[in-house]
Amino acid sequence: MNRISVIILAIIGTTIAAVTPAEAQICFGLGKFRIEQSDDRFSADGLTTVSGKNNRISKKSVNGGTHIGCDGMFVEPVAIKRQADGSIVGLSFYVHNDAFDDTAFGSTSIGTLRRIAFVTGEGQPISLPITDGGTRWGRITYNSASRSASSQVFETGIAELTPEQFRRIINATLLAVRIEGNGRTVTYEARDISKSFIPNLRTFYAAHLTQGAGQ
Repeated sequence: MNRISVIILAIIGTTIAAVTPAEAQICFGLGKFRIEQSDDRFSADGLTTVSGKNNRISKKSVNGGTHIGCDGMFVEPVAIKRQADGSIVGLSFYVHNDAFDDTAFGSTSIGTLRRIAFVTGEGQPISLPITDGGTRWGRITYNSASRSASSQVFETGIAELTPEQFRRIINATLLAVRIEGNGRTVTYEARDISKSFIPNLRTFYAAHLTQGAGQ
């Protein structure tokens, strides 16, 4: 398992531990986008990892409604850099669908994540396979009134890309995004995409990818 996978799995573990179904029900909005850096005090490989958090693609639900809480589809930038000169060793998106499954009200799950594709308005689509796909379930809760059961579902994976592909995405003139799972596919047209989605990626690029981005 490479360092990207190890870091992402650590993020996944933190996310699942921090968010339970009960907590998700009282969440009335995402926090602001932020960038976090790994604690490298005990690492001897000379590398550091920076990752974004809270970069949701859209408020549009997989089922066609609108997210009012903290769930949804997220595409978080992750970069592994050399501490000595800041050059890029690895670049990826941590893609995660924070979904739910309810026996009475349906599901926003799309299954194991397989591929993410970007149409930028110029050139060919950027199609990235999603690897290390996994699904984890939260605690099951029961509703005696509706006689239903529900649980949060965390669908996660890693899509590696090049700095040039990252630049094309943040400079897109008309961005559309499609994410394929083994259960279904969801497409976000330009009108669906959050106004903060591309600016968040640009912030990450300016802060951490400008130096050594071409290496």
